[in-house]
Amino acid sequence: MSYLSSQLASLRLEIAELRIMNVLYAQQSVHNAVEQTASDVRASRLLQIMHELSKMRDCPPEPRVWWDKLPKPKHAD
Repeated sequence: MSYLSSQLASLRLEIAELRIMNVLYAQQSVHNAVEQTASDVRASRLLQIMHELSKMRDCPPEPRVWWDKLPKPKHAD
């Protein structure tokens, strides 16, 4: 698995876990300070993930960093 695929799979899993925790939080009518703080941390992490994904989408400053990690196409002779 390439670096990019591995990174995307990891982020996808983390997003799924955060969504589950947010659903459980939303089902509660009253939240204590610890639960509210945890919700804030999850929201912050989701913003970090969005930023990370936008950086992955943008062209890297040094293309070889990314392109060298991709599998090379096989040419038919």
